[in-house]
Amino acid sequence: MLSRIRRRNAGPRPDPKSVNFASEHLTVSKTIARRKKVLGVIWEKIPLIRAILATAGFLWLFAIPYEGLWKGTYVDEHALQPGQVTTYFDWGNVHKADLYLDKLERIVNGTFEERSAYLQDTFSSSGLSTSNASTSIYAHVKPPRSKGTESILVSANWVSRDGTPNLRGVATLLAMGDFLKGQNHWAFDFILVVGEGYMEGLEGFMREYSTLFNGVIWTGLNIDYPGHSFSHIGLFYEGVNGRLPNQDILNTISRVAQFTGGVPTRYHNIPDEVPSIGPEWLGKYLLASKHLLSHFGYMITGRASAAHGVLARHRIDSLTLYCTPSEGPHGFHTLGRTLESSLRSLNNLLERLHASYFFYLLPRPWNFIPIGHYLPSAILLSASITIGGFDIPNPLEALVYVLFGFIASFVFWIASCHPIAWYSFFIGPLTLKLQRQLRGGNVNQIKASRELLRSIKGLLRLLYGSLIATLSMINFPQSIFLALISLLYLTDFPKSIKYLILVVSQPGLVLWLLKYSLDVDLDLAKDWLELGNLTYPLGVYGIWGSLWINSVLLLKDE
Repeated sequence: MLSRIRRRNAGPRPDPKSVNFASEHLTVSKTIARRKKVLGVIWEKIPLIRAILATAGFLWLFAIPYEGLWKGTYVDEHALQPGQVTTYFDWGNVHKADLYLDKLERIVNGTFEERSAYLQDTFSSSGLSTSNASTSIYAHVKPPRSKGTESILVSANWVSRDGTPNLRGVATLLAMGDFLKGQNHWAFDFILVVGEGYMEGLEGFMREYSTLFNGVIWTGLNIDYPGHSFSHIGLFYEGVNGRLPNQDILNTISRVAQFTGGVPTRYHNIPDEVPSIGPEWLGKYLLASKHLLSHFGYMITGRASAAHGVLARHRIDSLTLYCTPSEGPHGFHTLGRTLESSLRSLNNLLERLHASYFFYLLPRPWNFIPIGHYLPSAILLSASITIGGFDIPNPLEALVYVLFGFIASFVFWIASCHPIAWYSFFIGPLTLKLQRQLRGGNVNQIKASRELLRSIKGLLRLLYGSLIATLSMINFPQSIFLALISLLYLTDFPKSIKYLILVVSQPGLVLWLLKYSLDVDLDLAKDWLELGNLTYPLGVYGIWGSLWINSVLLLKDE
C-alpha cells in the first residue's frame, strides 16, 4: 500500500524560482504528502481496525484454555523444599484429634462463650498461651528458636464453606497445637485461630491482630474438613478483591499433599477428569474452561473462594485446604502429615515469598498459564475501545457531560440507593433537564449536536479503554468483563437494540438475579461492609454504574 501511495502525485511541487528553494524541499513535500495520505487512509479505516482488534482479542481469549499455552508448575523458591522432611505426626496425634472431635460434637450448638471456654482450656492444657478476640479464639505457639518477629497463621472456622459445621477442621487445629508445642525445630511463631461463622471470625481477628501481637504474619493455611473422611484436597486460593497468593505456596502444598500425604489435589474441588468428548485436546480444553470459569467468577466479583481470603487484604500468602467429603480413604492422619510437611516447608523461608508468579491462571492441577500468554487478549480489547476515542472535537464540554454520570452514581452511593433505582434515568425528565443545564446547553433543546455526541462517546471510549489495560495487570477477569460491557454500551448499535442491552444489563438487575433467582449466594453490599470487598463501591457504582448512566443519557440524546 505504501509503495502505491509513493507512486501517486504528491501534490504541487515547490517553486524552483523561490528564494528559499532547495533540493531537499521536494523530498520533504513528498514525505509530508505521503504521511497525510497514510493517516487519512488509517482514519477512514478506524471502524474496521477496531473490529479486527476486538475479534483478535476475543479469539485470543477463547484460545486461553488450549493446552499449547500452558506450562508445567514448579517451585521457584528453593528454600521451600516441599516433601523433603520426615514427618512426626503419628497415630497418637490422631487419637487426640478424635478425643477433641468427640467433645466438639457435644458443644457444636452451644453459645460462643461455651465453645470459647472449651477451646481455651484445650489450648492451655497443651501449654499454649490463649485468649479470645471479639469473634474468635486464638492460641500462640512460641518455639525456642523463634525470634517472635515472623509468624505463620493456621486457622479453622466453625462453619465450612459448604455451610456445615467444620468440626474435624477445628479438631485438627487443636491436635496441631498440641503437636507443634512439643517440637523445637521451628523458626516461626504459630498463630492458631478458630473463628466464629465462616469468614467473619477470622476477619475480626485480623482487624485486632496489631493490638494482640508484634510479629508479622508471612503465610497462612486454613483447614476446612467438614466430612467424616475425604478423597481429595481441594485448593481454594482466590482472596478478597481478587488478590492471589504467590504461586509457590500453591505448588508447595500440591506437592506435599501428593508425595507426603498421598492424596490428590484439585482446584476449587472440581474433579480433574478429562471428559471423553471428541479428540483428547478438546476434552482438556473443556476441563480447563471449567476451571477458568470458576476462577473468573470469584475474580470478577472480588469475592474470596474460601475463608482464607480475608488474609489477602493483609498481604498474607494463604490458601484453604478443603477436604472433599467421601467414604474414604483419608482422614486425620493424612491431613496432619500434609499440614506438618507444608509448615516445615514454610518454616524454611528467610524472606517473604517473592520469586514465583503473583499473576497467573490455573487451568488444571500441575499446570499454569503465565501472564504473558493471557494478557494480550485484554490489551487487544482495550486497544479496540481506545482507538475509538481519538475523535473528540469538544473535549471540555464532553467532560462536563461525562462527569454527570459519575456524580449521579456517587450520589446514589452516598444515599445508599440500590443500583436498581438507576432505572429512573429512563423515565426521569428532571434528570435530563439537569444534565442539559450542567453542560451549558439550552433546556429546550431536545437533541445534542452530532459533534458533542461524538465527543462524549470518544471520551468514554478513551477513559474505559485505558482503564481496561490498567486493570488487566491487576485483575484480568475483571478487565475482560469491563471490556465486554464497554463494547456493548459504546458500540453504535441500532437504538432499539441499545435500549434492550441497557435494560437487560442494568447493574441492579444483574445483582438481583444473581442473589435471588440464579441460586448464587452473591451479596456484594454485605461483603463490602464485613470484608472490605471493593467491587461494590468501586466496581458497581464507580465504574459500571457511571458507564451505564452515561450510556442511557447518550441514548436519550441520539
